[in-house]
Amino acid sequence: MTRPVMDPRFMETMGDYFPSLCTVQQDEGIADAHGMIVPDWQPIVALTDIPCAIASTGGQEVKQADQTYVVANFKIALRGAYPTITEAMRAVVTGPNAGTYDILLVEGSSHAKATRLIANEVT
Repeated sequence: MTRPVMDPRFMETMGDYFPSLCTVQQDEGIADAHGMIVPDWQPIVALTDIPCAIASTGGQEVKQADQTYVVANFKIALRGAYPTITEAMRAVVTGPNAGTYDILLVEGSSHAKATRLIANEVT
């Protein structure tokens, strides 16, 4: 008989480690008055108010001839495994480091106990 590497109750005891909440949204795209498809981000019911922790992982300033902008990178750790999240979605975080983030990469843990999102802040 195999034993799990991590007791399933462990994640439940880590409330202070996940001080924020994350809601994952998907673009449903709607037509405007001219028939052009415009973004329409809607929350995914099964992916709302997920306890999370978010931290900056660095970034860079990008200079072009006509503009300068900053690309800020973040890692969002979700309490639990969410294999249905994809890079086509975005995360809206409330609490510390609140904001809207484009998901660039979804990482699952080796034992399907947690999910990490690599993301850029939407400005």
